[in-house]
Amino acid sequence: MTSSRDKNIAVFLYQALMGLLYPFVRLASLLSGSSSLRERLGFYSEKDKEKISVGYNVWLHAASAGEVNAITPFCQILRKAKPEARIILTTTSQTGKKIALEKGVADAVFLAPLDMSGPLKRAFQAFRPVMVLVAETEFWPNWFLRAGRNGIPLLLVNGRISEKSFPTYKRLKALFAPALNCFSECMVQTKTDMERLADLGVSEKRIFVAGQMKYDLSTPDVGEVEKFKSALGLQKPDILFTLGSVREGEDDLLLPLVPEILRFSPDVKLLIAPRHLKNAAVFQEKLKRINQTSVLRSELEKGSKGERVVVLDTLGELSLAYALSRAAFVGGTLVPVGGHNVMEPTLCLVPVCFGPYTSNVKEAAEALTQSGGGFLLKNASELPGLFQRFLDEGFAKEAGAKGFVSVAAMRGTTERTVQRVLQHWTIN
Repeated sequence: MTSSRDKNIAVFLYQALMGLLYPFVRLASLLSGSSSLRERLGFYSEKDKEKISVGYNVWLHAASAGEVNAITPFCQILRKAKPEARIILTTTSQTGKKIALEKGVADAVFLAPLDMSGPLKRAFQAFRPVMVLVAETEFWPNWFLRAGRNGIPLLLVNGRISEKSFPTYKRLKALFAPALNCFSECMVQTKTDMERLADLGVSEKRIFVAGQMKYDLSTPDVGEVEKFKSALGLQKPDILFTLGSVREGEDDLLLPLVPEILRFSPDVKLLIAPRHLKNAAVFQEKLKRINQTSVLRSELEKGSKGERVVVLDTLGELSLAYALSRAAFVGGTLVPVGGHNVMEPTLCLVPVCFGPYTSNVKEAAEALTQSGGGFLLKNASELPGLFQRFLDEGFAKEAGAKGFVSVAAMRGTTERTVQRVLQHWTIN
């Protein structure tokens, strides 16, 4: 059992380390002239600070693109409930920031401040939050401790602690426990997440199992789907299969299967979406090595030469690809990542395939498998056989409908979460 003294020592050492690192990061910012690093140090333009200088600000943090997509409906509902409040969104990744700006998720979007005293002080002074919301699993000790010290409601929304990260948090419990106890309430996805938080010292009275917001994602706009269909050059007889959110390591398992899948029928086309866009060119080069022609999505605007394989290298279009697909595979599941959003194709009435590593989406994967709308692969070599079954349009439609029903029954988390957040609203 960790003593209060041990916790204080751990926090002191962490803060001391961050303090020692700060001058070097500041120097790197000055030498590089990086606007991104300057923003992460809490130096905002006067114009940006002026925009958020009056009224009520809610500071919401979502680490990357996946979290931004998941909390978009939450932001929409919160805005309707509190139109007088301004949402300031911070992200850890540039991609997350770009998507947030494109979607208009928040009133202002910034890169998150580094977990250091100076950057955090500047961020709190600029943002003036009446409430701080943290999405999913971004735990930063100094940030939470400062929010707690300022007496600002600090809430975890759509919270989760992955199987992979939990042992690390457990080893560093002396550091994280004081920070996590600054939360006014933790709204988590599953009972397992609740148990892990409790194991890290958070009182169960302040933990609520709300469910997962990803179930509440809306289906893509019909007009946008049609535009994307035209861009891909899909015709009536074409059958599109999508490999979505493919991670490093999975590409070496899946890309060699592409020629086999294409041999099913001349009408079959494939869209392959790397989880990280920087890998699009890498995927294309690997396809070239097996004599498989492909085209980058960004090059389609120049005119296609009839390639049957498209590698997605643009943001925000994976959901459109799912909507046009006969069936889909969702990555992060053939390698021990824990799985990406297996519900996204299902919301478009599209059957979904995934590998055995689904700890991040366990509840949904189990529901989909049991309903007959999701198909578990023991290994990558089973995928062509499954896709071949989906050449039967009737079978595919039936499976897609079953999956949709199972996921639809799990929706409503976003509305529940907003209502609980509003209970902590202290501004009249």
